[in-house]
Amino acid sequence: MINNRILLFFISITILSSCVTPKVYNELIAQEEQTNKNSQKIKSENISLNTQSTELKDELSRVKVSIIKLQEDSTDLGIEFRKSQSKYNTLNQSYELLAQKNSNMIESKSRESKQLLEKLQAAKDDLQQKEDRLNILEQDLSVQQQKLDKTQQELDDRERKVVELEGIINRKDSVLLALKDRISTALLGFEGDGLTITQKNGKVYISLEEQLLFASGSWTVDSRGQEALSKLAKSLESQQDISVLIEGHTDNIAFGGRGQIKDNWDLSVARATSIVRILTDNSSISEQRLTAAGRGEFMPIADNATKEGRSANRRIEIILSPKLDDLYQLLDN
Repeated sequence: MINNRILLFFISITILSSCVTPKVYNELIAQEEQTNKNSQKIKSENISLNTQSTELKDELSRVKVSIIKLQEDSTDLGIEFRKSQSKYNTLNQSYELLAQKNSNMIESKSRESKQLLEKLQAAKDDLQQKEDRLNILEQDLSVQQQKLDKTQQELDDRERKVVELEGIINRKDSVLLALKDRISTALLGFEGDGLTITQKNGKVYISLEEQLLFASGSWTVDSRGQEALSKLAKSLESQQDISVLIEGHTDNIAFGGRGQIKDNWDLSVARATSIVRILTDNSSISEQRLTAAGRGEFMPIADNATKEGRSANRRIEIILSPKLDDLYQLLDN
């Protein structure tokens, strides 16, 4: 189609060249050159288009092959897809079952966990209560332990005092025993005359019956009695820590009275006072160590219904007691 256009163009030029002016001719020549250029350009474009067309055809062929391949692959993929879909459905069902089981298990575990937490909290509360009670018991134990320690200390102190007291008492007993022996030695020969010396209750008791000291109803000591009392006084001079109590005793026979002495009370006091004077007159014994007391008939040692009993009750008792100042001081501490 392009070649026909070119041929027609040249024929037209030839016809027109025989009857046109130079100007027109030149214009026609220029147009022809332009036409040739355009023709060349069109040819080039046509060649390019043909090349592109060929490439496009080749590409189309490749695309068709690819489409066929894709169709084949699509069929295979469809089969694989359906298989995968079936597996997916199976797995999904399994998953749902597993999820349901897991949900049930979680719910069950949640209940169990809640129960365990409740039990744990209860155990924790119980433990806290026991711990509180233990703290209270420990405090009580501490208080009791302090009391026990204090009591133990008091017991230890008391035991120490007991030991010290026993030591003091033993020393006093030793002193009294030595004193008794010394007095017994000093008054040797008088025991058959109504004199007895005994040691009891931490004291030394010297008992002198009426027959050794006084005539009946009298408070004047006879010579035999004065001799015994003088020896006793000498034995007591060096015993500065010994207190001396002189007690007068009578029987229950009423005293008829003589001067200022009205009854047995007065008679027992007068006799005790007479003994005190003899002891102080015949030794350097301090009067502060001596005490006179009348007991009348109210402290008998025998039955006043018999002559022997009444004789035994008419007596002077000299009671020697060690001073217990150190003992009392220990007890006060």
